[in-house]
Amino acid sequence: MPPKSVETWHSGGQYAPVEGIRLDLENVARTVRACPNVETAYVEGGPVPPPVDPSDDPRNANQGYQDAAPTGIDARWASGRVDGGGIGFVDLVQGWTLNHEDLAAANITIVSGVSRAYHGHGTAVLGEVVAVDNTLGGIGIAPRAIPRVVSQWRTAATYNTAEAILSAVGAMSYGDVLLLEAQTSYSTASGFVPVEVEQAVFDAIQFATSQGIIVVEAGANGSVDLDAFQDVSGKKILNRNSSDFHDSGAIMVGAASSTVPHQRLSFSNYGSRIDCYAWGQNIDTSGDGWTGTATNLYTSTFGGTSGASPIVTGAALILQSRGVSRFGSRYSPDVLRALLSNTSVNTASANPSTDHIGVMPNLRAIIRRQDRFWWYPYLAWAWMILIGGLLIPPGGTFCIKCGVLDPGYVGDPVVNILGVVSIVLGITGLARLAQQPKRS
Repeated sequence: MPPKSVETWHSGGQYAPVEGIRLDLENVARTVRACPNVETAYVEGGPVPPPVDPSDDPRNANQGYQDAAPTGIDARWASGRVDGGGIGFVDLVQGWTLNHEDLAAANITIVSGVSRAYHGHGTAVLGEVVAVDNTLGGIGIAPRAIPRVVSQWRTAATYNTAEAILSAVGAMSYGDVLLLEAQTSYSTASGFVPVEVEQAVFDAIQFATSQGIIVVEAGANGSVDLDAFQDVSGKKILNRNSSDFHDSGAIMVGAASSTVPHQRLSFSNYGSRIDCYAWGQNIDTSGDGWTGTATNLYTSTFGGTSGASPIVTGAALILQSRGVSRFGSRYSPDVLRALLSNTSVNTASANPSTDHIGVMPNLRAIIRRQDRFWWYPYLAWAWMILIGGLLIPPGGTFCIKCGVLDPGYVGDPVVNILGVVSIVLGITGLARLAQQPKRS
């Protein structure tokens, strides 16, 4: 079992933070990395502006990111069927205005941490996902999700992303969605990079996904080729084609233009690690998108990977809600990531071979494909019953004419037991399917 907090990790000897105003921390890190028993040493980036591009393009007066593909993710169509109801959602940010007029009725609660900075930014993110269906402002992609927030600021003076993630995970259930609205600086990078480049944060994310938590991570606004990025040990940890690649299990998001065809925006990081993209400009939502705290502010110019990530988060919540209503269960992190990043059903960017930001989710196409092949689970369970029936008859062989000395014969008791188990599993699976809601 992983430790419950980053402090525990530190005291356990796995992580050893070094603090000091007058230290040359990069030299300290290089010296420590040279020690034989040290895997890595790096300088934490510390608090930086969240992944949003404040110099956005002209205003867009509507929530076009919810429109039908290829313009948006087709959330308007999907919301007529499911709305995120019952699925937990935690937004990791630095600040928020929970009593905003378009969020107050969502009853957003705080997991831990303090609202210290970029309140308008956090408010904008929440508005994209869970803005209330009322007569004010807009409406979130998944307005019936169960929203909470957690802050990177653990106290007014303490900033710890990894600890915030672990705190959130402790309050979440399998299949809930955690959005990481954060980015970081790094000594080897020319711009901001995803927070998982820091080992403690990577470990926290990996722990989250191992517990069945869906993690959506902003790809960051650094114009960085993540395939070429190297950590302080010279490893290409974000390049899927490298032997050094480390997969946290998170869904990483890039940013593209709001117009069709969607082009990667210049500030967005890119590379094989990016799973999905969404609008990174002209996003209409609650708050001013930056530091404002007024409860009646709105913007039509929110963006960056900070604006794109909530759109993908909303899509994830919709699909989880659909999974429960249609199949009676929630998707695992790897299955949901595969659905959202499937190139055969989702919307490609303008130039996939050079954009390297994955695809934009197309909820209608994903859901319709699931409905088209609704019978797959029934066939699988029925096949298990058939196989079990073939194994049980006298002779106990895998082939009809096998004898004791023939290839394929493994003994009557073993084969008979396998047959019974197969039949029981098949019948149980079919029974569960029969109890699930009918197609909608």
